[in-house]
Amino acid sequence: MKILLHQRHIRTYLKGKQHRKAVLLYAVACLISFIQLSAQNLVVNSGFETYFDCPGSYNYLQDGKLAPGWFSPTFGTPDLFNECSVGDAGVPTNWAGYTKAYTGAGYAGIYAYVFGRQSPYREYIQAELLEPLEPGGKYLVEFYFKLSSNSKYSIDRIGILLSDSSYRNTKDGVLPISPSYERLNRTIYNRSTGLWTRFGYTYEAKGGERFLTIGNFSTDGKTRSQFIESAQSKEPMLAKAAYFYIDDVKVIKVGGIPQAPVLTGYTEIKTEENYILKNIQFRFNDFTLLESSYPELKRLVEIMRYYKTWKVIVSGHTDDVGSEAYNLELSLHRAGSVADYLIDQGINPERIKTQGFGKQTPLVKGTDETSRSTNRRVELRFSN
Repeated sequence: MKILLHQRHIRTYLKGKQHRKAVLLYAVACLISFIQLSAQNLVVNSGFETYFDCPGSYNYLQDGKLAPGWFSPTFGTPDLFNECSVGDAGVPTNWAGYTKAYTGAGYAGIYAYVFGRQSPYREYIQAELLEPLEPGGKYLVEFYFKLSSNSKYSIDRIGILLSDSSYRNTKDGVLPISPSYERLNRTIYNRSTGLWTRFGYTYEAKGGERFLTIGNFSTDGKTRSQFIESAQSKEPMLAKAAYFYIDDVKVIKVGGIPQAPVLTGYTEIKTEENYILKNIQFRFNDFTLLESSYPELKRLVEIMRYYKTWKVIVSGHTDDVGSEAYNLELSLHRAGSVADYLIDQGINPERIKTQGFGKQTPLVKGTDETSRSTNRRVELRFSN
């Protein structure tokens, strides 16, 4: 048996079953010390770097345990992948597809949806936190997920559960409990699907929560899915499934009472008023956001996180160049790009509405570049 402790690319191999317990305790202690000193992450083995044995294939579980700090709360069988493996559980190539780890050398994998089964099949991963959450405390829950390249289906959701007990279940279906937060994507499959995607949510603790569970908590009927014609799949079950890789899991307490955030150029933000997003830029005749747009978009994310019950209407506008139909479509896509950014940052899609006006409502008249630049804009209107 080999146990790998990954710290700054130093790998130590110890053989012999008699060493197993001592080495695991040492590995976990080192990880806890490192976590506490760095970012106060309450998740042990957050990047799935440490393992009991180097995984050789899928369905890698030992007495329900996936890796130090991680286990399966149901009869579902999550998987572990690592660079140490030369088999089906390798990184970057493995039975579920091809991908490098988001950080380090390993990651986990779960079935989040299987099409056409009489009873739904789900896999979840669960971790016991280093300490219970404090009542009223605010905690950032963050991880990265990625649809495996061999998945023939994509779905629109993934969720988390923070609980005071582990909610063990003797079945392999949907956990019979509502998640603490469920991320819903506005689109099921697009050009960014298949990339590492951030899941981020600020959770206000009830107090005593000690377990974090990750997976799809929705039934097949509620889960929106889409078949991917181009995906390659040699695994029979994967040919009907959406399978997610999971990496870099964090639960971090965020302190202090935040001040109400504002957009550039405004002293305060209210509902039922129009606001123009400053410094939001797109490629010419395209709806791809330029990197210079992100600082202002982050302000918008902060507003949506601060005012948790607010909703927002994102409206796209263009200048007078081009046909009515073309500009209408372009303005709608540009509003959609802003909405997609919000969703990628963990804002619930149900709080976001998009609309496009094309060149119908210019702020100023004129055909010079200054006037046209003013009219090319994205406007926001908040409601509660």
